[in-house]
Amino acid sequence: MRSTKSLSPYLPILTIRVGSGANTFLISYLSPGNSVMIGIILATYPFVEAASSFVAGYMADKLGRRLTLILGYAWLLMFMVAVYASISIMKDPLFTAAFNGAIGFGAALVLVSTLAMITDLTEHGYRGLGMGVFDFLNIFGYASGYMVGSILYQVFKSPTAFIVLLLSLALLYVVIMRYIIETKPISGVTYLNPLRGVSRRAIPTLPLWFSITTILGAAIYSGRAIGSIEGVLPVHVGALFLGATLVIGLGSVFFGYVSDRLGRLKTMGIGVVGVSIGLITLTTLLLIGVNPIIAIAISAPFIFMASAIVPSILALTGDEALISMRGSAMGLYSLVLGVGMGVGSLLGSYSYVTLGLGGIALLALVIFTVSLALYAILRITLIARR
Repeated sequence: MRSTKSLSPYLPILTIRVGSGANTFLISYLSPGNSVMIGIILATYPFVEAASSFVAGYMADKLGRRLTLILGYAWLLMFMVAVYASISIMKDPLFTAAFNGAIGFGAALVLVSTLAMITDLTEHGYRGLGMGVFDFLNIFGYASGYMVGSILYQVFKSPTAFIVLLLSLALLYVVIMRYIIETKPISGVTYLNPLRGVSRRAIPTLPLWFSITTILGAAIYSGRAIGSIEGVLPVHVGALFLGATLVIGLGSVFFGYVSDRLGRLKTMGIGVVGVSIGLITLTTLLLIGVNPIIAIAISAPFIFMASAIVPSILALTGDEALISMRGSAMGLYSLVLGVGMGVGSLLGSYSYVTLGLGGIALLALVIFTVSLALYAILRITLIARR
């Protein structure tokens, strides 16, 4: 992170996440369909992103990071236009689901190529910090986009909001691409099997990473649920998400730096404790009827601790990956991210219909508990094999 060129990969990921967050909010409020259908529409994006992750990683390793990123951004903009058409002209939720899913392919190309760039540009002693900054911009960009989407909806209350969003993203695309450099290493073999680029040491963390992304998907759906509370305006929901992700994002930067000094697994342990206490607290408060804003505020310190998990996992994956297959290794990150967020969107909608907001928190607690048990089993199994 000593060179200014290390900053270039962060610009596109911030931009597309702002766009994705705004797009998600506008779909939630403008797309036809009931609560379950909205959950399905939102889930198509991360599922396709997941299905495309290894293809994106292979492209980043073979074609280069920069070209893959450019193709992904252009693809994303093209299908955001299609989403607008499906809502304003076709008025069919199935078309919206299909086009929103197609956006996921472009997102995978951008996400994987930028992660590979960050891994290329950061030294081992700074990689945790680099991944912490990535995670901050990733989730903060999404929440900022959610806020942007809420403002656009508040102003236009029609699909016209999509046009304003698209024009802004297209302008940023032209500006950003001038500053993106190629970072792909010159030498090294690239295997078609993406798992050959990933170290066994990173495998046990996959259940934890899946649980975090599933919780994130459910949390994104909860924005629509919170917005249904009497007296809560869309802009209030956007502000709530922005504040929560500021806490998590700043925690990612801090704990990313800590992981460079303390170690990846020890830092991840801090996050595990935070998630456990935070989810127990949040679930209890919501199930007994405490106002969601107050419940989230009480849980905030533990949410901050929870942010130690993501940068630790990303840095560990980057540390252990083959240099020539960093794109493929980060494709694994994107795969789990997409599947987890998709599952979270689907299960979150059903949990809300069944038990309200407390049901979403309870779902998150159950998923994390199971993932923690799987993590422990995998760690013991791999250690026993050595």
